[in-house]
Amino acid sequence: MKKVILFFVLMTLLLVTVACGSSEENQTEENGGNDGTETTGAEGLSDISFGAATVGGFWYTLAGAMAEDIQATFPGSSVTVVEGGSVSNILGLEQEIYAIGFSNGQTVPEALEGLGEFKEPIENVSTIGTLYPNVMHIVVPKNSNIHSVEDLAGKRVSPGIRGYSGELAFIDILEAYGMSYDDLAHIEYIGTSDGADLLRDGHIDVLVGMLSAPVSTIQELDTTFGVRLIPIDQSVVDELHEKNPGYLDFTIEADAYSNINEDTKTIAGFTVLLANNNLISEEAGYELTKMLVENRDKWETLSSVMKDFNAEYSIENNVGDLHPGAERYYKEIGVLE
Repeated sequence: MKKVILFFVLMTLLLVTVACGSSEENQTEENGGNDGTETTGAEGLSDISFGAATVGGFWYTLAGAMAEDIQATFPGSSVTVVEGGSVSNILGLEQEIYAIGFSNGQTVPEALEGLGEFKEPIENVSTIGTLYPNVMHIVVPKNSNIHSVEDLAGKRVSPGIRGYSGELAFIDILEAYGMSYDDLAHIEYIGTSDGADLLRDGHIDVLVGMLSAPVSTIQELDTTFGVRLIPIDQSVVDELHEKNPGYLDFTIEADAYSNINEDTKTIAGFTVLLANNNLISEEAGYELTKMLVENRDKWETLSSVMKDFNAEYSIENNVGDLHPGAERYYKEIGVLE
C-alpha cells in the first residue's frame, strides 16, 4: 500500500514539473525573454516596440509608415508604435522596453555622456540613421500681440509633453533670455495635436514644439486659423549651440507654411533613429538600415523634410555611435570608410 501511495506522489510531482516547465517555456516564447521584444538574429524580429512621439507630429506618422516596411523586411513580425518622446525613448531603449526609437540630436550626446536628464551614460543604444532637422516652433495666433520670446511673459504656453526634448529646449531658450516658467501665466503639458486645438479655441496663447518643418498640424492651423512663428535672436541661437552642439542654427523659410511670408530664425536638432544593441542584432541592424535608406522615396512622399535624406546625408550628419549593422551597411555601399 505504501508503495502505491509513493508511486502516485511521484507521478503527481512529475506532472507538476512538466506543466511548470511548459508554462515557463510558453511565457518565454510569448515575452521574447525581454519584456515583449524578441530578436531572432539574422532571421528577423518579432514583437517590436517603436518609440515615436505624440499624434500630430511627424515622428508618429513616419514611425507608422516605417512599421509597415519593417514587417515586410521581417516576415511575421509585429510593430507597435508608442507615443514616446526624445528623452523617454532613449530611456526606454536603455531599459529594453523599445527595440528602436527616435530621438533628437541635442539629446543623444547628453545621453551618451550622462548629462541633463540622464543620471548615467547610456551605453547600450546606437544609431541606425540620421534623418532630418527637427525644428523649434513657437506658434501664436496671427492676431496675437506676441512678437518676441520676451513677449511670452504673462502668457499661457503649451511646451508639449513634460520632459520631452521640445520642452527641455524651450526651458533652455527661456534661460538664454533671462526668463523661466515663473514669468509665464500658465503651463499646459499636452501633445502637439491637442495643443493645436487649445490654441485654436483660445485656451492657450502659445504652442511650442520641436517638429518637422513643415509639419501637418501647423500647416492645418496656418490655413484654417492663421498663425505666426516667433523668431529666436541670433545671439541666443549661438549661445544655445555653444551650450550643446546638438542645437543647430536653422531658418524656417517663408514658403514652409502657405500664409507665413517671412523667414523665421530658430534652432533645430537632427532626428535620429536609434536601436537597442541587445535587442537588435548586427544582422537585424543591417536589414533595418538597408530598409531605411532604400525606401527613402517613400519617406519623402510623407513630408518634404525628408527630401535631403539618403545614405550620404545620414553619415555626414551622424549623431552618436553607429550600430554595428548600420556601420556594415554604410561601408558596404561605399559611404563610410
